[in-house]
Amino acid sequence: MSQWVIRDFDRPPQELVNQLGSVPTGMLSDCMNRMQSLDAGIRPIAPGLKICGAAFTVQSVESNNWGAHQALVLAKAGDVLVLAARGGMQSAVWGHVMTQAAKNRGLAGVVIDGCMRDSAENRSDTLPIFARGICPAGPHKGWPCNLNVPVSCAGVAVLPGDIVVGDDDGVVVVPASRAIQVLEESGKRMATEKDWYRRLQAGESTVSLLGLKPL
Repeated sequence: MSQWVIRDFDRPPQELVNQLGSVPTGMLSDCMNRMQSLDAGIRPIAPGLKICGAAFTVQSVESNNWGAHQALVLAKAGDVLVLAARGGMQSAVWGHVMTQAAKNRGLAGVVIDGCMRDSAENRSDTLPIFARGICPAGPHKGWPCNLNVPVSCAGVAVLPGDIVVGDDDGVVVVPASRAIQVLEESGKRMATEKDWYRRLQAGESTVSLLGLKPL
């Protein structure tokens, strides 16, 4: 079987990545018309985890991690591996040995539309991992995958170089082409919400704040 392998791609400036990573995912989604949020099945494996970096995409069939291993050779420091494994819940496509390899590469984290295993070891480690599930069964490696192609991950289109941000609420993907605009809008949104809290403390209602029609 042949595969599509793109070894490198343009990455956004690290300063821009860091700035977006400081914004809560809910606010980022609000600034993208309340879209670009992976579905609720993609969760951090432990509370308090944060993830932010350029997407290195891996497209695979279920229960297959051939591409994930190849990505661990090609990915650069600061990348987030986005494993689009079709939401498979029968076999894990990530384990703690791979976590160590990812740390050796300096990766910023992993997002898995599928399962991982070695959960105790991974939770006690430092690599942020967001996944759909945990399963003890291992994967196969007998089917080629596509690397750094556009993928669909948990309901969201992800292109190589898009900015992936995750926190306790889940994961959002900021398209690289819209990153500066989203950052600017998030600053305005944060200022608006700060004013909302001030007005709430002064006794105003959320109905008034949001301009809703009163009863």
